[in-house]
Amino acid sequence: MKKNKKAFTLIEIIIATWILSIAVFWVYKLIWENSKLINNSDNYLQLNNLFLNLEECIKSKKNDIKIKNNWDIVKINFWNDLKWCNISTTDNKVEINNIDYFLNAEINDKQNNYIDLELSIEWDWIWKEKKDFRLSLN
Repeated sequence: MKKNKKAFTLIEIIIATWILSIAVFWVYKLIWENSKLINNSDNYLQLNNLFLNLEECIKSKKNDIKIKNNWDIVKINFWNDLKWCNISTTDNKVEINNIDYFLNAEINDKQNNYIDLELSIEWDWIWKEKKDFRLSLN
């Protein structure tokens, strides 16, 4: 008489558990990488919006910059709603989503009809992004 095997062996259970563990690990890693990608894209979008706000502030305050064009570095101070800005020589942070941003504009070249600026945004005391901007004085 032949015996029928109706149960799994220990080796089959170990191999199935190992395959399932690897699959769960890769799914977790995929979710982790996607969440990092989404977070980085949100930060990049926020940074681009800050550069747009910085450019608009500089355009609106161009008469102040013309008067004070002996400054080499212009500090841009925003209120936290990003609707009101001021130009000064002191650092002032803007807090958005619990991240402190410092907005600066360094004057690279001054001419009669334009000023070349290097806009920079610093956050977390480590990261710094820069962008060139030409302010027309006409």
